[in-house]
Formats: sequence, C-alpha cells, structure tokens
Amino acid sequence: MATTTDTVHPDALGDLRDSVDAMADGRAPQQVLLLTGAPGAGKSTALDRVGRMLGERGVRVYRVVADEIGRRRPFGLMSTLLGLEEHYPPLAETPDLVLEAVEKRCADGPVALCADDVHHADADSLALLGRLAGTVRDLPLSLVLARRALPVRESLDALAARPDVRTLEIAGLGPGGLDELVRERLGAPPGARLRELLAVTGGNPFHAGVLLDDLRRQDRLAVVDGETVVRGDGRDVPTSVQASVRAHLALLEAPARDLLRLLAVWGRPSTVEQLAAVGGTSALALVGAVEAAVSAGIAGWNADDELAFRHDLFRDVIYADLAPPLRRLLHEACASRLRATGGIATQILQHDTDAAEPIPPAEALRIAASDLAHAPAQAADVLAGAAQRCGDGPEADAIALARAGALAAAGQIAEAERVARERLHADGDRAARYDLTRVALHAMVSSAHVGAALATIDDYLAGDPPESERTTLRHLRRWVEVLEGRGPVVRTMPSGPRSGAALVPAAMDLFLAGRCESALELAVEARDAREAGGSPPWADGATAPIWPAWFALYARGPEAARAESVEARRRAQERGQGWLGPLHLFVAGEIDRVAGRWDDTLAELDTGLEAAALTGSGWLSRATAGVLQTRIRRGELDGLETAQERWRLRGLPEQFGLPMTALTTILLAEARGRQSEVVDLARTSWTTTLDGGRLLWALLAGPDIARLALDVGDAALLRQVATDTAAVPVDEAVALAPAVDLVAAVADADPDLAAAAAAAFDHRGHAAGALSAWEEAAVAAATRGDGDRARTHARRCTELAASLGAAGTVRRLTARLRAHDVRLGVSGSRRRPATGWQSLTPTERQVAELVGKGLTSPQIGSQLFISPRTVQTHISHSLRKLDLRSRVELATTVARHTS
Repeated sequence: MATTTDTVHPDALGDLRDSVDAMADGRAPQQVLLLTGAPGAGKSTALDRVGRMLGERGVRVYRVVADEIGRRRPFGLMSTLLGLEEHYPPLAETPDLVLEAVEKRCADGPVALCADDVHHADADSLALLGRLAGTVRDLPLSLVLARRALPVRESLDALAARPDVRTLEIAGLGPGGLDELVRERLGAPPGARLRELLAVTGGNPFHAGVLLDDLRRQDRLAVVDGETVVRGDGRDVPTSVQASVRAHLALLEAPARDLLRLLAVWGRPSTVEQLAAVGGTSALALVGAVEAAVSAGIAGWNADDELAFRHDLFRDVIYADLAPPLRRLLHEACASRLRATGGIATQILQHDTDAAEPIPPAEALRIAASDLAHAPAQAADVLAGAAQRCGDGPEADAIALARAGALAAAGQIAEAERVARERLHADGDRAARYDLTRVALHAMVSSAHVGAALATIDDYLAGDPPESERTTLRHLRRWVEVLEGRGPVVRTMPSGPRSGAALVPAAMDLFLAGRCESALELAVEARDAREAGGSPPWADGATAPIWPAWFALYARGPEAARAESVEARRRAQERGQGWLGPLHLFVAGEIDRVAGRWDDTLAELDTGLEAAALTGSGWLSRATAGVLQTRIRRGELDGLETAQERWRLRGLPEQFGLPMTALTTILLAEARGRQSEVVDLARTSWTTTLDGGRLLWALLAGPDIARLALDVGDAALLRQVATDTAAVPVDEAVALAPAVDLVAAVADADPDLAAAAAAAFDHRGHAAGALSAWEEAAVAAATRGDGDRARTHARRCTELAASLGAAGTVRRLTARLRAHDVRLGVSGSRRRPATGWQSLTPTERQVAELVGKGLTSPQIGSQLFISPRTVQTHISHSLRKLDLRSRVELATTVARHTS
C-alpha cells in the first residue's frame, strides 16, 4: 500500500467523522493518525477535536504534550502518558512495562493515546510509539499524534511512511473556520474588513487568534448589525505573530515578563514553587507575575496544576528574543536547580549545553553511558547535542564514536554509519580513526553492503596499520566473506588470540562444513570472550550471541536449541542488545520449523522481518525463504510468486552462500506442477554450494532435491545427490544425520530405509524431517508395487501432516501415489478449519487462554519463552480467525469454550 498524505483544515475535521467512527470501533484500516503542520496551523486543535470525537464514542482518551526539555527524559513521554513511574537510569524492562500498561487499559475497552508536539518527544518514546503502531492489530487502540515537520525526527518520518499510518497535513483554517473562530470569540461573524485582515494570517489559527486579541485589546472591534467590524483604518494592525506576541509582552510589567522568560528557558510546564526556586525567590513573590501572565492569555494552568504556555509559539518568540547572556544565565540557574534536587542528568546536560558551558566530554560520555544499556536512542540524542559544543580534536572523536555506537545499539544502522563516516573526514588520531572505521564497518556489514565493507577494509589495511588493527580487520574481512558465501569454506582455526572477532567466522565455517558440535563449542567461546572483554555492541564478533542456538539445533536437536535460544534472548534484553532482536527471532523461527511448530515459525519469522525493516538489516534470505517455504509446505500458494519477485528486486545476498531462496523457487515450481522447469536451477545450486565446502547444504536440501530428481526422472542428478550426501560426515550433526539414509532411500526406492529415517528423525524431535521421510517411505513402497504398505506409510505421513498443517505435503503425496495407482481414499488427513475456535493452532489457543486469564503480552511471552511481539502476532491471528476485534472479546470467547 502506498503512503499518502491528505491535506485538511482543522475546521473541516468533521469530515473525518466516518473515519473516527471506524477508529472507535476498531474497524479502521489505519488506527494511527499522524497530524503534521506548521507552528500555529492548528495541530493541537485538530488533535483535540479528534480526541473529543473519539471520547464521544466511548473511547477513553489519554493525552500528553511533549516539551523540549522532556526530550532528555528517557521514556518520559510514554511514562507520562500512561502514568508510569519514571526510572533513571532506565530499566531493561521499560518497553515491556509500557506495552503491559497499554494492554491493561485496553482490557477495559477502547483506548486512544493522543500525544501533541511529538517532535519534542524523547527518542526511546518515539521508538515505543513505532512499536505500539504494530499492536493496533490486536488491541482496541488508536494513536493520534501531532508534530511539526521541523525539527526532523527520523523515527517520525519512518512512522509516517508506514502503510498502516494515516497522515494528515494541517493546512490552517478555511474561510468558514475563520468565521467560526470569530463567532466563538466575539459572538458574531466577521465583516468584510475583518475577513480581509484575517486572510493575512493564511488561516493559521494561532495567528488569527493573536490578531483578534490585539484588535480587541486596542478596542478596535465592535459588533454592528450582527457582524464583527474593525474600527479605524487598520494601518497599525500587526502583520506577524512575532510582533503580536511582543505587543502582548510589552503590556506586562517586568516581573511577569521575567517569569515568562524563566518558564521559556525551563522548557516545560512547571509549578510556581519550581520557578521560584530557580529564580532564587519565594512562590508568594511570584503570585502577581503569574496572575498577570495568565490574564494576558500567554500562560495558563494544565491538568497537573503547572504553569504552561498556552501555545508553544509564545515560548519560541520569548526564548528567541532573550539576549544570549541572559539566556545563558537562566540556563545555568535551571541546571543548578536540577543538580540540587537530583534532576535527570540528561536534562542537566541540556541546560549546560544551552548555557554554552564547556561540558567536559567525560561528563557527556558518562551521562550517555547511563542511558546506553536500555535507552540507546536517548544516549545517541544526548551525544548529538554534546557534539555541537565540543569543538574538534580528541573530544569530538570520543563523542562521535560513542554516538555512532549508541545508534548502532539502537538499531539505527544507517545513521550510525553516517555519523562515523562524517567524523572520519576530520583529522583525528589513528586510534579514533580505527574505532570509527569499525563502527562504520559494523553498519555496512549489518546492511549487507558487502562491496563497500570489503573496499573500506582493504583501504584501511593499505595504510599499514599496527598489527593488532590489521589482525582484527582481517578477521572481520573473513566474516564478511563468510556472510556472503564468498569463496570456499575454510576449516582451519585462526591463529593468535581467541577473540570473538576471530572465533565467529571460524565457528560458522565449521557449521557450514557440517561440524555442528565443534561449531557450537566455538560459538559459545566467542560469545563468552566478547562478554568477558566488555566489547561494545559493534565490535569483536558482534553477532556472537546469535549463533549458539542455531548450531545447537543441528548438533543436538530442537529442544536443546530452544533452551539456548530462550536464554540468548534473555541475555540480550539484560545487556541492551535490542538490535539483535530480529536475528534472535530468525533462529527461533527455524527451531520451530524443524520441531514442526509451523504456526509458531511463521509468527516468529514474520515478527522478525517486521523488526528488521526498522533496523535496516540486509541478511534476510534465510527468514524470507523460511516463511515462503513453510507456506508452500502448508499449501498456501496464493501470492507467493509476487513475494518471490519482491525479494528478487531487493537484490540482497543469500546469507552464508546457502541458496535458500533458490530452493524456494524449486519448491514453488514443484507445488505448481512445473518441476521440469527448475531442474537446471536445482543442479547448479547443488553443485555450486557443495563445491564451496558447504556440506551442510546436502543434509538440509538433499531430500528435496532428490525427490525432485526422482519425480522428473533425472537419474544423473539423483545419483549425484545420493553420492554427495553419503559423503558428508554426520557425527557432529546428529539432528540431520537421518537425511543421509533418507536420500539413499529415495535413490534406491527403499521403504524400509525411509521408514527407519522417519523413526530416527522423530526420535531427534525433527518433525519436519520425519514428515518428509514418511512421504518417501510411502512412495518407495508404491514404486515396488506394495500398495498396502504404501497406504500404511502414507497414513503415518498424513497424520503427522495434519498436526503440522502441511496440506501441501499431503497434496503432493496424493499425486505421487496416484502415479503408481495407489489411492488414499478418504483416509487422508483432516485439515484444520480456516475459521472458528477449532482453527486456532495449539500456540494460538494457549496464548488466547492466557489472555483470558488477564495476562499481558510481556507476561505471556515470559511464560511461553517467546517475545511479546510474537505474542501479539499470535493474538492478531486468533482475532482474525474468530472474527473478533479486541482482547476483551477474545477473553470472552475463551471463557465460553473452556468453561
């Protein structure tokens, strides 16, 4: 779906009534509304009107206004919006606590979260808003956000680009809206002269309101014959909002002006007591100034009894007009007050920065470090401000490195590379240049920009760096080659220190060569080495925590791998390694595929791919192929050719040189009955992969390629696959070992050997392998003319297929047996219905029952050892199958079916 932006006048929001009705009922295709406009254009008015319309329809509306200084409170906007206790430094579980709070509120009915001025929001709250935008699929939740286009916030631009977000450009009031504004304020519509003056404002509600206030204060307006008319020639009517604001201020006494200047520098709503303490006076002494500011319409009281500007344009003009020495003085006073009261370090740093105080880089780095573990986006934001003030030299290098590293940890890969490269153009010292190069390389590698990464490494090595740097970059170069599948597998251990950077590519080479147990041991050593060394997220084998679970899958089986995967994800959350989340989900999805939990596979992989789209990861071939192949085996073929073409157009590499998407093409052609069209592709991909030493491919794809060769009558290819697979050592790939016998059974049409492979796969917990083996046992028996035995084995296959939802496998088996005059009759597997309670998978039912008990997604995820995002995916599937709109309805349905 293409993203479009509609333009609307704030007075025309009534035209959105049908859309608001759909949002209130949870029927809208886009439950997220993003309002954008210039200062004073009416964003807040529009947001309030939408919120009011939702409230009139029974939706509980929560509203918050972001402010500039609040940008320095990690998770501050979301905590304020939901009434959560704020922690500094932030807690690892804060994102889950936010999601939990939202779900609890939604359990009592539809909820709308409205946030104004989100261009001021802290970076981690913006990230959470992006995450919540995905939850509207399974919660009675609407998000209504208002922002200025400037300053640019990349996360808001990314949110606006999502197809499930509706964006509206607020273009100011139309003539009818301006008439209504005058009528509301003065009791009668404007006359011709006043309409002419109001037209100068361009429909900007704030400008128009200030103009009316000025004219009324000058006693220039009167109601005559049912119209509001302007007295005088109008030559002295203000023509800009800045002049209007200054005119307001000029009428105030000095104490009130001073109070408003202090409020503007403080940067957010404040109690009178706070302002008095900053100004070194008493609250009682400010009473008169406060009353004057409120009476003038410049300030007012918010819901928390704090003094706030009635519009942020007042603050903008007052702040801009402050003489720099006075501005610095007031920022120093604010920083001093925050220090005395234990204020948040990042806010203190912001005031110090705005006061042009020379902030020691060590102090900025210390503050950022306190945020980095669980609020890396906030840390990057803090360091961006520090970078503007620290000048050049070693301090700038340190700030840039920390900032790029924080961006990398936050999953903002492209921005991390930009920051690192920008600083690399400066004349820093060698150590700084090396570290910045490594951060840039981390970003390039994560994005699958292989050519650029290799060229950067080679350029750096050509500069004759110290041996320690040369060694590390050579290890990284090897890792890039392994990732892309460039060149043959290397089976020798690296020399020198056993760092994470050295061990990760060596471990992957062993894994690809089929030595899965040795690879697992080496991967665990790599992970422990980088953790013991305190390596930053972007260095020393950054992806080391991912691989032990994948290697364990084939070395020891899916249950051992599942335990390793759960522990790896727990450690990632504790260590603030959220950027690894999609990669962990990809491994979890593959574990579920092997174990036969195919619905869970799709939930994990789809969730991971959605998360990877935000981080910019380019290593998606295994996950993409996993989704498509699972759907093929389930017989869900609609739209798969289109999905394949979209993947092809992206031009991303096949990770590790394993031709997973090529195998997808083969399986889809087979499912369409066009096997002969892909024989050449099967032969080429098989030969190329194994010639490169990636023997694991024979165990992973051998049964599928052998079946294809058998069915098209390509005896040479079948013989080659059988010979190659038999030559693969399987003593360290226990979970895949039965594949050797299975391929031999296909080549020899041996039902006994195929049945033995099925039993061996089943014993190892490899349900997908067992399914394939029972299919080949049935076909082999039919080939030998033993129809009864073929039907017996086919029954085992269809029973297992029913539990997996493998309708595609059953259709293929039926067609293959029919070619040998063996009919399955009506004894085939029963398909799970597409809708209704019986359509829920075991995991979906388990999740639904926990929803019925009142558990939130984080609580369910903790209990089932899956991510909260995956829980949301299961709930979304359940709501669709049951034709429900909310968790409340799901809980009611669960109670009806389980009572």
